Amino acid sequence: MVNIKIFSDFACPFCYIGFSIADRLRKENTNINIEWIPYILDSNVSLDGDDLLNHIPQEQIDMSYRRIERLGREYELVYNNKTKKFNTNRLHQAALYANKENKYYEFAKEAFKAIFEYGKNVGDPTIVNEIGLAAGLNIVEMNNCIEEGTFNDKIEEARNLVSVYEIESVPTFIVNDKKKVELLKDYEKFKKDLVA
Repeated sequence: MVNIKIFSDFACPFCYIGFSIADRLRKENTNINIEWIPYILDSNVSLDGDDLLNHIPQEQIDMSYRRIERLGREYELVYNNKTKKFNTNRLHQAALYANKENKYYEFAKEAFKAIFEYGKNVGDPTIVNEIGLAAGLNIVEMNNCIEEGTFNDKIEEARNLVSVYEIESVPTFIVNDKKKVELLKDYEKFKKDLVA
């Protein structure tokens, strides 16, 4: 069994590709166990969201998206939103609930689409509910868990793991608690990095 931890944030366009790699990998290989570790790139983003241009120059955004779109094409990913960043704190809590209900992949796919394809503000609880419903979750139970702080320990544990594994960028894949794989590339090459 190959165990892979993936540090990822829904707000990261590269993580959408990382998610797509992992999704394909798990469908092809039954001997792979994937654990998703929430990584919040910027927990201080307001619940209304923010403009990426307040943090990164346009030419840097354009340059990054040339690479992102080239790598994302293999998975038919759509990036319409290239300028807004959103608060993902609640989204990560909802994703932990989805994981508990064995619906993480359905939830994550909807979450990434909401941000990058539709530019929806995932800092808004009603949008998180929309994503949960699309993934087939019981959103009343999901919201109760979030309000009760059910996943606070998991978020704290994730922060500690960031230090343990010295995570500096996302997505980062940790294979069998030893090997760190960070640089995204096309699927077949990346798969070799992970499971060769």
